[in-house]
Amino acid sequence: MQEECVSLQVCVSVVGALECVVRRCLGPDGGSVLFTRDTGETLISRHGRRLLSTLQLQHPMARMVLDCVCAHAKATGDGTKSFLLLLAALLRGIQDSHMERKGSLSIPSFQNLANRLLAVSRKELEDVVTHKLTPYASMYCSHRSYRLEGSILDLLIGGFISGRVGIGQADVLKRVLCEFYHKVSQDQNASETISFIQSHFSFLHTAVTGLPITCSEVIEGLVVTCDWSVWTELQGPIKALIVYESFGASFVTVGENISVCIQKDYLHRSESVMKQKLATLLDLQVDVVLSSVKQPERVSQWARLNHVSLLECVDSAQLDFLSHICAAETLSHPPLQHLVMLKYCRRVQLGGHRYACLGTFLHMHTLVLCAPAPGFLDQIVCVSQGVFAMLQHLSQSFCQTLASDQSQSPSSDQSQSVLSSQDLWGGILRAGGVLPVGGMFEFLLHHFLLNERNSCDPESCKLLAEALLCLPRTLYSHNHRRFLNIQTRFLDDLKQWEKTKEKRSEMPELKFGFGFGESSVPCLESVSGKKQLVVSVLQCLHRLLCVGAILHTRSPLRTGPQTHSEEDEDEEEEKLKRSNSTPSTEG
Repeated sequence: MQEECVSLQVCVSVVGALECVVRRCLGPDGGSVLFTRDTGETLISRHGRRLLSTLQLQHPMARMVLDCVCAHAKATGDGTKSFLLLLAALLRGIQDSHMERKGSLSIPSFQNLANRLLAVSRKELEDVVTHKLTPYASMYCSHRSYRLEGSILDLLIGGFISGRVGIGQADVLKRVLCEFYHKVSQDQNASETISFIQSHFSFLHTAVTGLPITCSEVIEGLVVTCDWSVWTELQGPIKALIVYESFGASFVTVGENISVCIQKDYLHRSESVMKQKLATLLDLQVDVVLSSVKQPERVSQWARLNHVSLLECVDSAQLDFLSHICAAETLSHPPLQHLVMLKYCRRVQLGGHRYACLGTFLHMHTLVLCAPAPGFLDQIVCVSQGVFAMLQHLSQSFCQTLASDQSQSPSSDQSQSVLSSQDLWGGILRAGGVLPVGGMFEFLLHHFLLNERNSCDPESCKLLAEALLCLPRTLYSHNHRRFLNIQTRFLDDLKQWEKTKEKRSEMPELKFGFGFGESSVPCLESVSGKKQLVVSVLQCLHRLLCVGAILHTRSPLRTGPQTHSEEDEDEEEEKLKRSNSTPSTEG
């Protein structure tokens, strides 16, 4: 067993290497990274999670950081690149403060510092965001509601994808995603719609390569990525049968005795069983057969003669999803599994492929995402799914806040009125749940942490406040003077705003965002998502600083509950003795 010591310099070096990969991709002005292999395969992407998953990370600290990043991105759909930038800035801040003191920090000192920073995320950060930052966000958005009203969802989606795809592709993707959301929603509960899309996104989208992103669209119905084996024009409503087995499968069930018979008798009996199954389809008046497996040629011939459409090799998970949303009727005699009613069946041409399209009575829609290359297409799909993960996290945080407020004042019926009137986005805007993108959250949190008077640990608050500025500084790295101008002007307006916050009519016009102009409408980002980013980074930092040594072992690592028996221990000892007694050969 080999042991490797861990120092602060090791953590800074490991996280700094990951930071260098994603730093150049941050923001609308960021670029992409080109990955190459010896085989000639290439991948171009600027999606943070995709970049990190493509790297071959050898150092265990790097893999631990990657696990933390992926866990955060899965929960919020956002912040992979910002996560690494903030984590690296915190580690460098700790290193700089250590060099200024000219002392040595031991492992207990690291653990103490990690515990203090984690305590800041539980107390000071929570208080600042709840009682200072959120009220300012509410006043800011209320002051600019004449520019934001009616387009909150568009601005949230635009703010999310602006730093993840190119400027030219962002407008197209935002339009398609907004159209997809509104068509799926159908004026229903917004929170439930977002959860439905996020949970079943793999079934609600189709990726098409070889076409420009401008060909992306929203198609009515569910697109199945395979063509009809037997196609017949049908008029709805249509009765469809979903099967998961072959009609020509063996008629001997599990548990029965198998008798050996001659080939002629076997084929005769198999043919008879298949005819009975197909006759049952006619009795059920089935118009379409949806199968997860390839059916025998005899079934295809029967479908053509009886004008029945046949779709084979459909993903079984997609068939389960169709059965779920259509309230399928389950049949008892196998392999006839489920009966569903469809509104229509069509063929659609997407690029060089022809697919099946199934219409449901719930007005389902499919998001068709197009890109000229596989790597770019994968990036578009990841960004689109991340949009709905971000919206789900935002809506859930808002609903939890409403429920908490309602529990404190039972007479209030605000949460019910907001959800019943389908005004989720307007409620989030008025509650201060969003802020303009471009560093406003970081500037506000930096200002409030430095001026927090009730803090029990001013040193840790200052360390976090200074590290937060790395994000807007990187966003405007191409023009550092612009960053200083924005910071100075924003803080001046903030001080003036604090003086006149009681008089809303005299509030200054606080300009912010990437546009930074008089008439520009900034995109928005989630306050709860940014707060969760800071908390996740501090939790990851706590894990890094609490590691005292790395042990390299050849035995399998078990992360779950372990139950050891005496027999297992005897076997392990016996294996160890045999390995030690084996003579080594030198030649």
